[in-house]
Amino acid sequence: MSYPNRQYGVDQTRFFLMSEVSFGSDGDFSDDAMIITCNTCLANELGNLCQRTLSMVFKNCEKAIPVSLSPYTTEDKALLAVAAALPAATAAHVDVQALHRYCEELIETVRAANRYIDEQAPWALKKTDPERMVTVLYVVMEVLRHVAVMYQPVIPTSAGKILDQLGVPEEERTFAALGERSLRLGTPISKPQGVFPRIEAEVQVEL
Repeated sequence: MSYPNRQYGVDQTRFFLMSEVSFGSDGDFSDDAMIITCNTCLANELGNLCQRTLSMVFKNCEKAIPVSLSPYTTEDKALLAVAAALPAATAAHVDVQALHRYCEELIETVRAANRYIDEQAPWALKKTDPERMVTVLYVVMEVLRHVAVMYQPVIPTSAGKILDQLGVPEEERTFAALGERSLRLGTPISKPQGVFPRIEAEVQVEL
């Protein structure tokens, strides 16, 4: 008998069940659905966003969270507002036990951050406007901090790894700390490590 948590990972299984199955309702499970959901939302979207953002910070910001930022643009403020609204938005879903909606809020925030970083293109700003590059990277890191804190009830181990790589202290990983704290400028970071390995479908060989 195959157990999803053993085959795909505990966090991946938790994520699939909470994001794809309405609480209190019957749900369908298939290996294909599990692989597509986890690879898309975790590996491709959240994992890739973490990896490319933190890799750029590690390589271009002296292996630390940037020490100085340029003024926020309208785009920066809009994305940060989406992240700041997560506690209230997700609380409304928890109140009615709609855990799949809770996950949807986080998934959509990550997608907004991916659109933002693609549009801002910090890899191009590195040559044309290094100060702006630094601010773009910081904005994405702040969004990742919010998302990772909010993801702790769903994927606790993976969320913890993201917060570790962002240099967020243990005492600042609560929901309450989101509105009271921000990433500490100048905090050293380690070389980023992948958090969500892609799940490869096993090839079934017919004899």
